[in-house]
Amino acid sequence: MPAFEWVHVQLHQQKGMISLSPPTICNSAPQTLQRIQAQYGDKASSERVEQLFAALAAALKANGFTRFIVAGGETSSIVAQTLGVEAFHIGPTISPGVPWVRDTRQPLSLALKSGNFGDIQFFARAQQEFRHD
Repeated sequence: MPAFEWVHVQLHQQKGMISLSPPTICNSAPQTLQRIQAQYGDKASSERVEQLFAALAAALKANGFTRFIVAGGETSSIVAQTLGVEAFHIGPTISPGVPWVRDTRQPLSLALKSGNFGDIQFFARAQQEFRHD
């Protein structure tokens, strides 16, 4: 199912929170990833994935969602930019180096996890904190 169609279905089936509980990890087989990178290039492939997640976040925001858990440093950056985040307040720590943050101008809260930050329970803890925010 295409990503935007999945979001549309989720928006109409669940009120307030789209949850992948337990968190779902989406990836491709190594040979599939190598084929895509060979065809489009490493950088272009990565940028398209980042743009997809930014567009999904924008669509969710347009439908009233105000809390986001985002993984990946570059993805976090483009999602925050797309959502219009210019500055934020640091909130409670989810894992060392990864706090919840709240936008200073609009009602948005984000967990922006990059690289090797966070442990195996990060997403479960972030969702728990998410529910109490």
